[in-house]
Amino acid sequence: KVITLDEIRSLAKAAKGEIDKIYLHWTAGPYGIPFRDYHFNVDDDGTIYCMCEELTEKKAHTWHRNTGAIGISLCCCEGAQAYDGYNAELGEYPPTTKQIEALSHLVAVLCEELEIVIDKEHVMTHEEAATIDGYGPYSGDPETRWDLWYLPDYNDNLRKGGEVIRGKALWYLANE
Repeated sequence: KVITLDEIRSLAKAAKGEIDKIYLHWTAGPYGIPFRDYHFNVDDDGTIYCMCEELTEKKAHTWHRNTGAIGISLCCCEGAQAYDGYNAELGEYPPTTKQIEALSHLVAVLCEELEIVIDKEHVMTHEEAATIDGYGPYSGDPETRWDLWYLPDYNDNLRKGGEVIRGKALWYLANE
């Protein structure tokens, strides 16, 4: 169902003390197709879909990292290909500016209500978690995950996705 930031605040307040991590993904599909593996999905126009009754519901979003964690996914990136360095093709359905902003705002709201610090230890992209756990880029793992490794910044230059999202989330936190 479509959910508002005020409704998200209520869900987060109910889960305070039980959630300490947020993992950020993309569905590797087209726009408009949310997946139940995540607590929230963000569509191309910034619409947020809630896929749970409670944030403490365990979802299957990040290998060995689902307990006490929220999974959020952008509905995008079907056909995306990673190469190396700052070289990636984000497919026919790349992350939109509205998606990136809505995701960043959502992270800020969740972190504020759950009292989670917005840093790389508590808010990670799937690529960042996969790199730590040995199945990220350059691992040679056939199940490599590189979700949000790169995102366009304000100048359309590709930058580390986690840095982009955490930076924007910190801005929303400071400016609400």
